[in-house]
Amino acid sequence: MMCVFQMLKTALNHIKLLIALIVSFLIIYAAFFTVWQRAQKAEEQYRQAVVLHQEQLEQVKALSKALHISQINAKKLQAAYDELKAKPPVASFTVSAPSLVVAAEQVAERINKQDAALPPAALEKTDRTAVVKNDTDYKVDVLKINLDKAWEFSTGAGSHRSDTYIPLGVQRNYAPHKAVAAELHLVPEELAKGKIKTSGWEVRHVWRF
Repeated sequence: MMCVFQMLKTALNHIKLLIALIVSFLIIYAAFFTVWQRAQKAEEQYRQAVVLHQEQLEQVKALSKALHISQINAKKLQAAYDELKAKPPVASFTVSAPSLVVAAEQVAERINKQDAALPPAALEKTDRTAVVKNDTDYKVDVLKINLDKAWEFSTGAGSHRSDTYIPLGVQRNYAPHKAVAAELHLVPEELAKGKIKTSGWEVRHVWRF
């Protein structure tokens, strides 16, 4: 009888742990989903084509602010634009406008409205679109930009010496091939009760390839 009671108790503890794990996942998922939704709305706005002046392209901070990108991405964009200016464009089209300023504004507006008359390359969906008023060559350049993300978040499930935990990680990509990452191990039972308790942590340097 005692053996049966012990088995039931063990099974009940396993069920409680499973419920705690499921509830913890739901809490973390809800939190991440809310943050993700807000980030997606912001990204949709940032994907709209914006007009840049060449002066902004020459200053990392100004470029970073204008496009809502990290300074690492801003530096990479500066280098990429310098290389692109020496190459023929992927596609060309003509705009009738009284000035270069108006031409740049018209191009940005037509891209945002997905004007089918524009070349497919100009309408390609990317993280950022910059319309640059090129005073030197008296033309408008359209830059389609895909970003190297500065931050990464992660979660999942893990086990160490029969103790179940939920890893919650964050990674900061501070250079094209380098990053720093940190991870906390959350206790599912406490998280299910609305409390945050950790059972471990780690910090690591990451080399990206």
